[in-house]
Amino acid sequence: MRRRLSSTTQRPLEKAVDQPGFGEAVLAVFRATNMLSPFEKTRLQDVLRGPHADDFVKAAARFTMDGNKSHLLAMERALKPHDNAKWTVATYLPYLWRPDAHMFLKPEATKDFATRVGHRFAGEYEARLSQPVYENLLDLVSKTERELADMLPRDRIDIQSFIWVVGDYQEGRETVYE
Repeated sequence: MRRRLSSTTQRPLEKAVDQPGFGEAVLAVFRATNMLSPFEKTRLQDVLRGPHADDFVKAAARFTMDGNKSHLLAMERALKPHDNAKWTVATYLPYLWRPDAHMFLKPEATKDFATRVGHRFAGEYEARLSQPVYENLLDLVSKTERELADMLPRDRIDIQSFIWVVGDYQEGRETVYE
């Protein structure tokens, strides 16, 4: 998906900061994955085809580059009128653009994972977009990376997959094949 984002937009991340017109290209990337719910994708269509498209994409690009709180808040302002100021939406582009530095947040599975490993993220999570929550997420991810280092994860896409599998695990849900 990261390659698709780059090839679809035909412009590197740095250009997304200053140049308009990424909305449709970014929407195509969101649609090509199953990481967001159909409801989130529908609301996201309104964002990326509406007057806030460039605001959202630029804020996401800036956040990707420096992780600054003001850019997270700018994403929230662009997403809120469409009832889409959600962690899944706000963390998706930074994660795709820079999976070495950012993380995609699926709240329920990540909270469950944090509970299982005894990390404070589970207790300090809040649905509202905020820098402390994201910093806790990155701390959880860094600790997980260190613990999994011998498994040689390539990037945080591998880490996110691990968090998803462990966090979403439910006893007795396994399929037994004969």
